Amino acid sequence: MAQGEVIALRNERDGTNLQRMYYPRIRFRSASGEVVTFESGVALSGTGWQIGEAVPVRYRLDQPHVAECDSVWTLWGHIVLFVFLALVFLCVGLLLLLGVIQP
Repeated sequence: MAQGEVIALRNERDGTNLQRMYYPRIRFRSASGEVVTFESGVALSGTGWQIGEAVPVRYRLDQPHVAECDSVWTLWGHIVLFVFLALVFLCVGLLLLLGVIQP
């Protein structure tokens, strides 16, 4: 783990073209002293990231360029999304099976 700093923001439109998503470019110093810069794969809309903002960074000690912001969403977000979708399909399937709803 290291402390990084947001040094730039790359923006792009979301898939619906309704809002802009911002990907932070982050710089940090690894335990070996190497200065590493990377772009996070996690985008936020609006003013979620601020240039100059300090952010915790998780990285591989043997490959410091393999890094990401250390947050609940970056670590567990995809899993939470898949579990949510699985529960929705499970509920719909059970409702169909029980005859509560008709296809």
